[in-house]
Amino acid sequence: MQLKRALAAAAAGLLAGGHASGQSAQDDTSTNVDSAVLYYKESERVRAIEPELNVSYKIDEDRKVNFGVVADSLTGATPIGAVPSSQPQTYVRPLRVVPLGTPMTVTTASGGSTVVLIPPATGATTQVIGASTLVPANTLPLDHGFKDTRIAGHLGWEQSLTETVKLAGGAAYSHEHDYRSVSANLGLTKDFNAHNTTLNGAVNYESDSSFPLGGTPTPFTQMSADWKGSNVSKHEVDAVIGVTQVMTRRWLATLSYSYGDSHGYHIDPYRIVSVVDPATGQPTAQLYEDRPDSRRKQSVFLDNKINVAGSVVSLSLRGYKDDWGIKSFTADARYRWQFGEDYYIEPHARYYRQGAADFFRYFLVDGQALPQYASSDTRLGRFHAQTYGMKFGMRIDRGSEFNIRIEHYSQHGNGSPAEAIGQLRQQDLFPDLKAFTVLVGYTYAF
Repeated sequence: MQLKRALAAAAAGLLAGGHASGQSAQDDTSTNVDSAVLYYKESERVRAIEPELNVSYKIDEDRKVNFGVVADSLTGATPIGAVPSSQPQTYVRPLRVVPLGTPMTVTTASGGSTVVLIPPATGATTQVIGASTLVPANTLPLDHGFKDTRIAGHLGWEQSLTETVKLAGGAAYSHEHDYRSVSANLGLTKDFNAHNTTLNGAVNYESDSSFPLGGTPTPFTQMSADWKGSNVSKHEVDAVIGVTQVMTRRWLATLSYSYGDSHGYHIDPYRIVSVVDPATGQPTAQLYEDRPDSRRKQSVFLDNKINVAGSVVSLSLRGYKDDWGIKSFTADARYRWQFGEDYYIEPHARYYRQGAADFFRYFLVDGQALPQYASSDTRLGRFHAQTYGMKFGMRIDRGSEFNIRIEHYSQHGNGSPAEAIGQLRQQDLFPDLKAFTVLVGYTYAF
């Protein structure tokens, strides 16, 4: 579920970048239709396909409505959080929930797992089918049966209250087999200085419900396919305030500050942490992770768009920190070069650096007291990443454009930490991640 939302956020950022190119040329049209298909592939891991459609309709000079839908699918293998071992390992995970008494006709699951039937709890009307997976020696434990789909949509409107004040709002809904999210947002913009300065502010409220396959596990209990706890929820409020300023005839700058506050269930219910022997480093247990039940996030974003001899250079910087101890820095650069009236190319480079959460642990040590929180999720660890790509766009006629973007992502962490014990010194505890994306888009206005 957490992986799903992370990839969805990354995809949304790519799609937004893909659609932005056609908007300025279509502001005088009544209806804009943006469509795109994203393909995302990690090396030997997750693969995602995400089609998206967005429609914007101008009712009159003061009002506009928009709506969009997206349906994506993820398959492949994803880390479960356990450390590799010089000896084979076996873990059992929930596979699906079936009505009590359902005949067992399946003997294998995706990824080479063996299907096992878990005895139901007393009085239960359903029971869990588990998948027992054998992990070869010196291999990172992965869930090879990872599969998920998501359906999402949003509806919004914009309303000019005066010549210089605009109000906007909307709502969104997203659903997958173990997660549901509902959100609403409201924003206000105000122009000053002959429309050369714009102040904006917005707030978003989100309510999430989590109903993990096989139930919600109790933190720091042994991983199993047994039926676990009831559904859980999380609530989050995000706010942003910013200013956009025309600096010169060729330079537009935006500075914004964002704050987010969430409370509730932040745990990945499928993620585990290995407990290892203090001398040999061999895993002795696999425990479900635990994370704080609240999170406060802050970020500052600076964006610059500069016209250089007819081409547009975009440079942005972002600084982020939260009360989990994570701090990050992002630098992003794009150069859109127009050649002829109907074609352009846009090289793209992005650098990201992140520090680890206070409770990030590669593993726990047998015999030592359990910490208050612990997660081996490498997305909470210390790493740096680079993205390189190129976009090509072609105007078909006055109201339509075709574009394609291809990008490569590379992530690097510390796979040999100083605290590694015994056989873990010979293992890669933070494997590099490489992925590429292809985004094909088509924009039409009428």
